[in-house]
Amino acid sequence: MLFLMAILRTRAVYKDGVLKPTTKLDLPDGATVEVQINALPLAVATDPKDALMDDEAALQAMYAEFAEEDRQLSRTGLVSYAATLRREEDRT
Repeated sequence: MLFLMAILRTRAVYKDGVLKPTTKLDLPDGATVEVQINALPLAVATDPKDALMDDEAALQAMYAEFAEEDRQLSRTGLVSYAATLRREEDRT
């Protein structure tokens, strides 16, 4: 009798009590396998920033808040700069 052993490494997602490989496994139905589990931290498995980067409307809303703040700071800065220039002109 000939036994062939192969090692295959893949990731799997555990959901509803079942491990589901993320890649297709070339195994016959009913094959018995040995499983070693190394749980990955959730931060490695999914990054919430990735979902935000795909949501253009959310990004526009987030940056709209900063755009108004930037405009206010610019106006304040220009008014302050103009006042400084007037004071310098008055000295000469």
